[in-house]
Parts: sequence; C-alpha cells; structure tokens
Amino acid sequence: MRWWLILGAWLALPMAAMAQTGPANVVVLDTLHQMHAEVPAYDNAALGRAIERLKPDVLCVELQPDDLTARPPEKTKQEYPSVIYPLIDRHHLRVYAMEPAEPLYDTLLAPYRASTMAFNEREPAQAKAFGQYVDGLYTVLKARWTSPAAVNDRVTDDALRAKHALQEALMGPAEHTGWEAWNGHFLEVVQRAARENPGRRIVVLVGAEHGYWLRGHLRDTPGVMLLDTPKALEDPAPN
Repeated sequence: MRWWLILGAWLALPMAAMAQTGPANVVVLDTLHQMHAEVPAYDNAALGRAIERLKPDVLCVELQPDDLTARPPEKTKQEYPSVIYPLIDRHHLRVYAMEPAEPLYDTLLAPYRASTMAFNEREPAQAKAFGQYVDGLYTVLKARWTSPAAVNDRVTDDALRAKHALQEALMGPAEHTGWEAWNGHFLEVVQRAARENPGRRIVVLVGAEHGYWLRGHLRDTPGVMLLDTPKALEDPAPN
C-alpha cells in the first residue's frame, strides 16, 4: 500500500508544478507589414523596441513553418528580415509559425481568394466603393497611429472589426467562413504555444487586421492570461 501511495504522489508532482506555474501570459502585438514605412511612430525600429519592451520568452509569428528556416525575402512582411529574424537570433527565442504548411495553406486560402475575385466580378461598383472605403480608413488610421500603443488599442480594433463586418456583408458567407478558418488556425497555434509554455510570456506578432479577432478569442481561452497590449507596452515584464 505504501508503494502505491508513493507512486501516486510522484505522478502528482508534474501536475502540481504546472498548477503553481500558472497560465501563459499572452500579448497580441499588431504589425503593419510594409506600412511600417508609412507610420513614423511605428516604423521598423519602433516595432523592434516594442517587442524588446515586452520581453517575450516565446514568439508566435505570421509565417509558414518553412519560412523560419529558409527566411525568404518578404515583399509584404518586411518587418521579418528587418527586425524579427535578428531579434529571434539575438535572444534565441522559441518560435511558433502560425500560418499552416502546404497543402493546408492553399486549402484554407483558395476558397477565400475565390470569393473575393467573384465579388469583384459580380459587383464591380461595390468592389470599387469598398476599395475607396478601405483606402480612406487606412489614411485616417495612419494619421492616428502616433505610437505602437495606438496601433494596438480598442479604437483600432473596433475600426478593423467594423471593416471586416462590412466586408463579410458585401461578399457573403464564404468571406466569413474563410476569415474564421484562417484566424482559427492562428488561434490553434497560440493555444498550443500556451499549453507548452505555462507561466511564460508569449508575444503574438500578427498583421493589424487580425489583432481584434485574436484578442477576442484569447480572452476566454483556458491556460491563457491575455494582457492588455497598450498597458503591457507601458509596463514591461520585470527582469
């Protein structure tokens, strides 16, 4: 009987240690891809300082797994070769790629892209008007983005949430389905990172249009303590 009691206590140790460690602390930090060059207060250098200020133990990045090894040139996501890859190397960070590898990448994106093309062909006047709306929205946002915190605040989230609500209303159910599936894969990766890194700080680097979606879903995720991004930028993790 004593042997079984000892074995039971030994098996309980990892679970007790995990309970004491607590949930992963997750911060979603929006990036602007090539638009960092158009927002002086959040250029690539400012992005680098923001990530450093958050003191991540782990990064979740908007890349496919092979990108982390090959590190190809990035026409759109210019912050990666300029800022994020050097930061990963400097701090030897654990990194999770949120975009799926092939063939899932094309499986998720193909219907979404087809829906957009169909809308442009079916409703050219609406497509043109929506494009003008998006251009105007980003003109206003870029003028308002006077700090990294502003890019990650509730006003930005609300504006981009409204943009996608309108986009889905115009383009139809396939737009909604595709957007949910793509972001849902990001969410699954962040959840896995949280399970594998309890008690550690995870910084999720994702294009600004995805930020509101991830924050909304991570708030109620077990094993995740979602931090308020503007506040986290003001009050970095202790040394």
